[in-house]
Amino acid sequence: MSDRIVLLGTGTCQLQPRRIASSVLIEVGDLRVLFDLGRGVADRLAARGLRQDDIEHVILSHFHPDHLSDLVPYLHAASHSRIDPRSRDLHLYGPPGLTLRVQGILDAFGAPSLVPEEGFELHLHELAEGKHRIGPMDFTFCELPPAGNQGVRFTWEGTTVALTGDSEFHPQELAFLRGVDLAVVDAGHPTESELVELAIRTRIPRIICTHLYGELDGEVLNARASREGYGGELVVGEDGFEFSLEDASSTTPSNGSVR
Repeated sequence: MSDRIVLLGTGTCQLQPRRIASSVLIEVGDLRVLFDLGRGVADRLAARGLRQDDIEHVILSHFHPDHLSDLVPYLHAASHSRIDPRSRDLHLYGPPGLTLRVQGILDAFGAPSLVPEEGFELHLHELAEGKHRIGPMDFTFCELPPAGNQGVRFTWEGTTVALTGDSEFHPQELAFLRGVDLAVVDAGHPTESELVELAIRTRIPRIICTHLYGELDGEVLNARASREGYGGELVVGEDGFEFSLEDASSTTPSNGSVR
């Protein structure tokens, strides 16, 4: 397994064939962690050849539908698929309130339709700010505006990566991102001017823009940031882009050109 992050979905609530809703796959060492599980992500995982038991850890940054709605079809398949039933337990991590939200989903659809009495268990982990262990690695969780949203950071073999989920441009976000080598940021809520300011003030070598409501012109964005003193790169994310952690500041994603 490569040490990389994969943009599974770079969209929002909008129904766009080329941009499903939010999700990032983290693959480091022998660990896979899914960050958000929005609309279309379950199918995207299957299309990549990932079976149910390949994913044991899912982080939900917050409780908006475009970040968790595919939890329903994912669990339904885990429980009742005849071609790929889950046998390993699934760990779900999220902000305080996770248990209440997930229990509401189970109640709405009937718990046995999503989590069987035998086969695997669903473990819910409500995480406050701070450092938490997921598998063999430590992840740092930080609350970011708007309220109820969490970003995560981790360091793997000297490379520090941050993912913001949804986040407004805010001093708290800037503090969270400082010292990071590679960041996947919400570019749908901040303005283009705020994205440029974020780049200048954090000095992150590579910033990946995702959760897009509209299209960004990468060349224009980078030219503007460069004129204002930013020496790194802003990448407009696309579904399927992959970024190796071995060279976090590389200028081109492995399977697509910078736009």
